[in-house]
Amino acid sequence: MTTQARFDTKGLSAYLEAIQKAGLDIDLAAADALMDGGEILQTEMRALVPIDEGDLMNHIQIKGPTREGNVTTIEVGVIHDLAFTDADTAKKGNAQEYGWISGGKFHKGKSYIRAAIEVKKSAVMKAIRESLKARGFVS
Repeated sequence: MTTQARFDTKGLSAYLEAIQKAGLDIDLAAADALMDGGEILQTEMRALVPIDEGDLMNHIQIKGPTREGNVTTIEVGVIHDLAFTDADTAKKGNAQEYGWISGGKFHKGKSYIRAAIEVKKSAVMKAIRESLKARGFVS
């Protein structure tokens, strides 16, 4: 399961033009702000993942930031990309998050990705705001 945080600058053209004139780099600031929020999620996901899942905790990573158009994105969690996580570990991560069927019986997982987002959503948004504010983008 991958989780993405998004920052979209759509609809802010006049504001971005003023920033550009001031010589500030919104792309770099957005990437840094997302990383600040992503690190909070990563820490919480690692705290919530069951220890008996072996090295699953070590596979909770941050991928990015990447940029496509005006959208800067990071992914936080067990990244389904062979550069980050092998296929077996990715399957274990999904099974643990959502549950699995074994021997015809459903086994309930223990959410660590969705639970982390639920618990830390406001802290992540605050970290993003504070990061942008420190760079002069939010008052």
